[in-house]
Amino acid sequence: MKDIVVGCITGYDFEKIKPWVNSLDRCGFDGTKAMICYNVDYETAEELVKRDYTVLAFKKNDEEKRFEYRDQFSIVVERFLHLWYLLKRFQGQYRYIVTTDVKDVIFQTNPSEWLEKNIGDKEINVACESIRYRDEDWGNHNLLKSFGNMIHDHNVNNLIYNAGTISGKFETMVDLFLNIYMLCNSTNHWIDGGGGPDQAALNVLLNMKPYKDITNFAMSEDGYAAQLGTTGPQVAGKYADKLVEKSPILLDNMICTSDGKPFSIVHQYDRVPEWKEIIEKKYE
Repeated sequence: MKDIVVGCITGYDFEKIKPWVNSLDRCGFDGTKAMICYNVDYETAEELVKRDYTVLAFKKNDEEKRFEYRDQFSIVVERFLHLWYLLKRFQGQYRYIVTTDVKDVIFQTNPSEWLEKNIGDKEINVACESIRYRDEDWGNHNLLKSFGNMIHDHNVNNLIYNAGTISGKFETMVDLFLNIYMLCNSTNHWIDGGGGPDQAALNVLLNMKPYKDITNFAMSEDGYAAQLGTTGPQVAGKYADKLVEKSPILLDNMICTSDGKPFSIVHQYDRVPEWKEIIEKKYE
């Protein structure tokens, strides 16, 4: 049974998503590749189709040659509704789903192989940011503003798991997407201080039954996904003593764990200028 990797984009031309697409095309992944396109020009969608991507787009605007959704919406929230909507119709056809952010993500190795070796009997796989909510400024504020004092205080000592690099078994993941969306609908889609409630919603759900019992909580050193927004060298001085594990390193133009194992997925590489330059050249 095949796997599927899905991204979601709005307002991007192909140049902005080229590292994601080229890295996925070259990493050895042989399943279905898909993109949900909100406000995207025809040229970008056509290039994806040429590369054998499945594309879900919205209203056609032939005059401006673009697919349109609407201007005022939160992609970090509504993507979970449309991931559920798109994938529900493929029930029984796929083994694993991998869904990631697009602009700041690359695939260094085949994510299917990592899941085969590491997910075991779990049904969801998430990547740790190597820091607790209480110690990470943006995440702590986002959790508080998303769901208020009581939920914040209940989760503030927990490790943070990233919503931009999640994966797992098909049926469980599809239902998780809808639960994230519905929980986000209990609060504002745009959170004061930046971002949306999607990551807070994911983390609240993962600390509830049954999710906490069926989730593989992958640490950074497991090599699934590097979260450079909290573990990269650009924040070493800020968070070094707060991180619960060692930071990623650059080795032979690959982002690796501290012991030299290449990450399957690298997230937020654009926050490390010297690494960003290397990655964009590699996947141009």
